[in-house]
Amino acid sequence: MPLISRLNNLFDQARRALLLVWATSRGLFLGLVLATLIAGVLPALAAWLGQRIVDAVVTAMQLHAQQGDAPLWPVLRYVLLEAGVLALLSGTQRALSVQQSLLRVQLGQKVNTLILEKAQTLSLVQFENSEFYDKLVRVRREASTRPLALVMKSLGLIQNLIMLISFGVLLVHFSPWALLLLVIGALPVF
Repeated sequence: MPLISRLNNLFDQARRALLLVWATSRGLFLGLVLATLIAGVLPALAAWLGQRIVDAVVTAMQLHAQQGDAPLWPVLRYVLLEAGVLALLSGTQRALSVQQSLLRVQLGQKVNTLILEKAQTLSLVQFENSEFYDKLVRVRREASTRPLALVMKSLGLIQNLIMLISFGVLLVHFSPWALLLLVIGALPVF
């Protein structure tokens, strides 16, 4: 199967899974997207705050060496901000997990309802066909996991892309060579 055909098939399946999840619960789907975007940006923000903490500590050490005393607040505020960002990141990951669990249950119920509606239109002869019945049982068993897994993998890819871009923006200010190493390091994974 040529690569273009496989990619088209993958995008078609992803589109249908997204539409199914969207039809199941728009609120939970939008919550997943929002939490994914936030979870993609927060690690870079935590790294930037970590740099600010180091800079504030170095400045405080220089002030202490010159004056014998240094204020604590410039360092402490960045530590508190980073603690808040890490707490928000943890909360975002928890929100993703809870929304995914709720969506899995709702999606399983919706797909089972769709299967039952379809089964009402079938004849008894089709149910006596063991191959057809096995497929129907397999679809029902995987109803809540496969479409949501595809959506979550797509959102995970978007989250990782956002993290790479945000870290890339931070690394450009540090060193363009570091950004080049990041891009080269990410290629095999992609």
